[in-house]
Amino acid sequence: MPSPFPGMDPFLEKRGIFHELHTQMLAEAQGLLQPQIRPKYIARLERHLSEGTVWDPPGNMIALDRKQPDLTLAAAAEAAPDRASTACLVPPLASATEELDEDELELRKQRRVVIYVNVKPRLAVATLELLSPSNKEPSSVGRTRYLDKRSSAFHGGLHWVEIDLLRGGQRPPLAVTLPHEVDYLGYVVQATITGRRHLAYGWKIRDAIPPISIPLLGDDVVTLDLAACFRSAYDRIAADDEADYATEPPPPRLRDEDRAWADALLREKGLRP
Repeated sequence: MPSPFPGMDPFLEKRGIFHELHTQMLAEAQGLLQPQIRPKYIARLERHLSEGTVWDPPGNMIALDRKQPDLTLAAAAEAAPDRASTACLVPPLASATEELDEDELELRKQRRVVIYVNVKPRLAVATLELLSPSNKEPSSVGRTRYLDKRSSAFHGGLHWVEIDLLRGGQRPPLAVTLPHEVDYLGYVVQATITGRRHLAYGWKIRDAIPPISIPLLGDDVVTLDLAACFRSAYDRIAADDEADYATEPPPPRLRDEDRAWADALLREKGLRP
């Protein structure tokens, strides 16, 4: 079943189900972008961001091949043991096991869509980020790492597209002043020859999710149907099974007028008695 809300569903703004929505929406975004940008560009779902600048010639850009590990171990076909070359393993002098906290574990899972010029080595042009709860949690590891990565992309000359579908938490700082309060935000930072251009797209809980324009090289631009990404992701993760529409959505509490609107909407759709 589709979400009963015209835009973002506030009942999905909690860690467990939002993590699934986060991953699936980015996969859907990749699928929608790919036919629009190929063959000149290619979209990849990545955990790590390749840095560079969209205005420098390729020789001055930092591509993914610069991020490869120094040493890779691969399993080889079994061979008969060579006793003459067999060595005994020496036990380590010291060892320790480290357990990661929840924020660190979340960072391992968090992905983004990166659009590259379709040449090899890959040259990063733009990155699409969907904020997670830890990115908006003050003083958390997730927020600190996210802001570091964001700053690096800004100074490296990459286009940055940041989508915030969470009403709660502390929104990362913006270089523009919003004229009024919004529940959700699309923040586009376009690298230019002489600096950066900042664009903010805001909407409220009663609004449909707007499309977002993603700048590429030169005058190239692609439009992402973010609402279609949400609808498809909602279906794929069976979000209606997780959302308990008979209760209140997770914090923060809806404004009184929005709470009354949501109650009437859910009753009209038969999701509340």
